[in-house]
Amino acid sequence: MKDSRSCQLYIAIRTPILICFLCYAVSAQEIQIKGSDTLIYLGQRVRNLYQKETSTVSVKVLGGGPSETLLADEIVQREGEPAKGLSAGRVTFPVGVQAIVLYVNPSNAVKELTISQVRKIFLGEITNWKDLGGPDSTILLYAGESSTGTLPYFQEAVLRGEEPYPFVGKANTKDLLNEIAQHPGAIGYGSLDSNPDVRPVAIKSGSASLPIEPTRDNIRSRVYPITRRIYWAVSNKPDSPTLALCHWILSSNGQLVIESVGFEPLLPPDRATGLSKLTASATPKTVPVSLVR
Repeated sequence: MKDSRSCQLYIAIRTPILICFLCYAVSAQEIQIKGSDTLIYLGQRVRNLYQKETSTVSVKVLGGGPSETLLADEIVQREGEPAKGLSAGRVTFPVGVQAIVLYVNPSNAVKELTISQVRKIFLGEITNWKDLGGPDSTILLYAGESSTGTLPYFQEAVLRGEEPYPFVGKANTKDLLNEIAQHPGAIGYGSLDSNPDVRPVAIKSGSASLPIEPTRDNIRSRVYPITRRIYWAVSNKPDSPTLALCHWILSSNGQLVIESVGFEPLLPPDRATGLSKLTASATPKTVPVSLVR
């Protein structure tokens, strides 16, 4: 008898919990974030923080490259301008800006470089700082940010697809800067970061161009030469949870996630433009009265 009562009490306590769990499982809608493998880390950060704020949504992150088709519950992320052939049937908007910043030891007299000079340095065609107006010392090559696509972006944008001269790779920009601070002949590239023991290099698009400092404002406005946007794309008829996530990534909290993985947040006008595109996609298309018979 006692065991029977204990069993009934156990069922009475566990049943509401089970019902709540089942209700959550049924109501939680899955959103897929897919696209470039180098942006998986961004997708994971978005998933982890967004699911803390929105318990009724489950976000799944996949790689595999750009997708030709988009369902209503899917988001594709990619670096750089989307191909024209992929724009039909989808809404594409920027979510952040990626930059490659060059750093040297503060004892180095070289304060600016052209993109052509950077290319020759990392192809091993220039190996001594004296050829660039610096000290008579060997150039030591470093690179960082292996998790956010910085290395392939540098190879594409600066090296024009050629294989780089051997360099020392670091997992993140912080480790990169610590290394450069210890070696007067070092130069390396990564995302924008601050370290009083290194100096960022101003970059010139060409020999006759003005040198542009890699400041936060210059990167966000894309005045700085080595930048590209990070894009998200959704179906032109996204479902409500997917649309809500897209609005969130353009919010202050969403832009903090962008910054946390080494990218720069968008300027307010660029965020407003993205929100306008999303709002237009969610607005039902009406037929003009003049066309109604």
